[in-house]
Amino acid sequence: MKRSKNFLALSFLTIFTSGAFALDLNNPLPNWVDQKRERADGKPPVVAQTKAAPPVDFHIPAEYEPVGAVVIGWAGYTNMLAKIGQAVTGPGKAQLWGVAAPASIQGVPAASYSRIAANLDTVWMRDYGPFGLSAGMNRPGIVDTIYRHYQYRRNDDALPANLAKTKKIDVFGLALILDGGNVMVDSKNNLFMTKRTYVWNSDKSKEQVDSLLKTYFGVKNIYTFDYSGYPGEPADGTGHIDMFMKLLNDHTVLVSVADTEPFKSNSEKAIAFFKGRTAADGEPFKVITVKGWEDYGAWYTYTNSLIVNKVAIIPSYAGHMAEEAAAKAAYQAGISGVTVVPVPSDDSITAGGSIHCVTQTIPVLPGRVLKAEEIFTGKPEFIGVPVDAAITPLRGTGNYSAVDQLIRGF
Repeated sequence: MKRSKNFLALSFLTIFTSGAFALDLNNPLPNWVDQKRERADGKPPVVAQTKAAPPVDFHIPAEYEPVGAVVIGWAGYTNMLAKIGQAVTGPGKAQLWGVAAPASIQGVPAASYSRIAANLDTVWMRDYGPFGLSAGMNRPGIVDTIYRHYQYRRNDDALPANLAKTKKIDVFGLALILDGGNVMVDSKNNLFMTKRTYVWNSDKSKEQVDSLLKTYFGVKNIYTFDYSGYPGEPADGTGHIDMFMKLLNDHTVLVSVADTEPFKSNSEKAIAFFKGRTAADGEPFKVITVKGWEDYGAWYTYTNSLIVNKVAIIPSYAGHMAEEAAAKAAYQAGISGVTVVPVPSDDSITAGGSIHCVTQTIPVLPGRVLKAEEIFTGKPEFIGVPVDAAITPLRGTGNYSAVDQLIRGF
């Protein structure tokens, strides 16, 4: 992708036209594109005109480091979101930021809750939402990448910049297609992801993608994994690392294992990567396994969880009490003193995600109360940089260009 030389003032109240979708809380859009209800607008991705790159001392904290706030988008599965919010603000002792959410959420203290009045298309906050950054845990920032469904879901893609404006947080625009579900970091500045990030950005070399990630995310090393179904269409519907793997600390990793392909061999390869390897903290990696399974085309996993200040909020699936008990024990074995809170996720998992997919974490921030006048009711105008869409094939077949495959919802 190349940046346009001209900066254009773009109103996101008008840019989202042909792909418009009426938000339906009772029938939310899946993680992938719903071809029956969504249309691409044919426009290139837009990157907010922001500060060039984060300072060199910025980094993305690991999820098991202190969390100041959790962001959710009120665009479906509201019972699940409410229970997540209760766990976040209760035992998790963090703030809850609810985008397009109601004025109050039952069981969530008013003092721990901020409502952000911005438009959304979907509930999948992890993928389009902000990447929280910190330096010394006292200088917050947000990296705004390009959501892979940008042509369909302009409200979602604009959310990080909108959120940053509301919360008065620095934002750093990055012209890279990247979903947050495919980003996992440890506290030593190492990044783990699947190779789908390179697929999304096939107009760039692997070295170019890695260089951007290291510059904006402050990571030193990048470790890549296959996803189930690689190099074709992901069997879990996403190809994200959070669907089969989760770091519980710098040297302990939880991996979903399954009896059926392609999930079985993909997990085996992931386990083999960590076997005998020393982690960045000098300890040998410890691998803990937890059961995953496919049922009627849906991939059920316990790694799609959220860790908030030693509280593990994990998926709960009806009729799987034994599997849930084993998953709870796995988290307790990997995180000292953890509190495990299961949250029913039967509806969301069939749409391609669970607890991790509908949340995004922001590191510990300076204490600040949001004033009423800072809540905006519409989507703000801001200066944007249009970038050229990728035109090289995403896969070796050459059958589709990158834009074709994004439009087709792959």
